[in-house]
Amino acid sequence: MNIEQLQYIIEVAEQGTISRASENLHVSHSAISQAISSLESELEVSIFDRSRSGTKCTEEGKAVLKFAYEIINRITQLKEIGQKSSLLHGELKISAATIYFSTFLPEVLYSFKKDFPQVQVIIQERGTHDIIKEVKNNQFDLGLILGNDVTFKALDTRVHSQTLLPSKLMVCVSKHSSLVYNQVVTPEELLQQPLVIRNEELSQTFWDSLFSNYEEGNVVFSSNNHDVIKNLIANNIAVGIYTEFWIKNDPLVLNGDIVPIPYFDHNFMESYLISLIPKQKHQSMILKEFVKCLNSTLRSYTLQNM
Repeated sequence: MNIEQLQYIIEVAEQGTISRASENLHVSHSAISQAISSLESELEVSIFDRSRSGTKCTEEGKAVLKFAYEIINRITQLKEIGQKSSLLHGELKISAATIYFSTFLPEVLYSFKKDFPQVQVIIQERGTHDIIKEVKNNQFDLGLILGNDVTFKALDTRVHSQTLLPSKLMVCVSKHSSLVYNQVVTPEELLQQPLVIRNEELSQTFWDSLFSNYEEGNVVFSSNNHDVIKNLIANNIAVGIYTEFWIKNDPLVLNGDIVPIPYFDHNFMESYLISLIPKQKHQSMILKEFVKCLNSTLRSYTLQNM
């Protein structure tokens, strides 16, 4: 038994096929297949059931995989002993929802890279469902999503979640809108307006719930292009919904062309900025330092909004 064999079975289990594991590890298909067969022979268990549809862990394989994760995690910890933070090097893979890219994530990345220039940070912008799935399958070290209580309940037990910040919902209107002097906007008032809807999971869930609890609204536009949406709002063609963090530093909000007004609805389920970390994967020193930087930036961000 060797470390490479353990790394191979972890990668195959995460990717679902030997072919994808081979591509990720830059190791030939036959080398991985032979290594797994050799380990199965040594342990006298069948780790995987192989078929045309993919490679799945057997019950015995799941037990082997659990120990493989523990061993690899311990090895990673050993390598980190004595390593100074300023000399940290390696890779950090993050999957994040759009809201993070347009708010404080760039600031977090700037601060982190300034302190740890030798760490390579790989970030992908994904939808909430994909982020949860990929973190669960250990494809990313950290996932950043916008969700609510339903999101928490639906999370897999293999994912550790943490609430970063609550996120208030704001009705965004033009400075020429009839709603501009409202202190809050109720569902009934919102549904009297021409609406623009974002083509995103949590946004769609919000609108579906609103229409179900009250009445169908007048949706005049539906888009996932935020520049288009905000220009429609600024020109008083439609009214939209955003979280307060998403629009905090938006130029159209800062110059007064878009006016955000708190949304008030007893039936509304509060949203949260949420971080996700795979439970089976060792939390590296790199990840811990990034989370520290993230929390520090968020504290500063919260104070600015008080």
